[in-house]
Amino acid sequence: MSTSKLGKSKGGRVAALLAGGISGMLLQGSPWVAAQPAFQTVPLPRLPVGVDQAVFGRPVARFNPTPPVEVVVRNRTGLPLEYGFTDPRQGISELQPGETLRLSNLTLPNCLAINTPMLGPVGYQVSVDPANVITVEVRLVNDVSGDHCLDLQETGAIFVN
Repeated sequence: MSTSKLGKSKGGRVAALLAGGISGMLLQGSPWVAAQPAFQTVPLPRLPVGVDQAVFGRPVARFNPTPPVEVVVRNRTGLPLEYGFTDPRQGISELQPGETLRLSNLTLPNCLAINTPMLGPVGYQVSVDPANVITVEVRLVNDVSGDHCLDLQETGAIFVN
């Protein structure tokens, strides 16, 4: 039987499948591993006890998106903080421990990232007063993930990511 006919015959297909299976088994002990399925469906984790499953994903606070809007950041971490916006401003600035920062003339929507340079986990406590001032107290937390971004929406919703 010629090579071209072997590839098209039933026996040729079986031989090709066996060869592929054997080569896959041989590769298991090497840095080259046989292909794995691309996707695997896994269940989403449940939120920690005490977190209301129904309100997860709701804003932490609301503000009036009509200017003027002011954001006050208080550094309560004992460490320097780095902060920056996701709008066209490219700079990253620093806020020393115990200092308070006032920001105004914000474009919406916008995200204010606030972190420690050493990436110590921080938590944001957010409040909004009647004068439309959003106050963020930044503290160290005992949580691996921590908070990373104050997400200010054009609808007036504030999310913490």
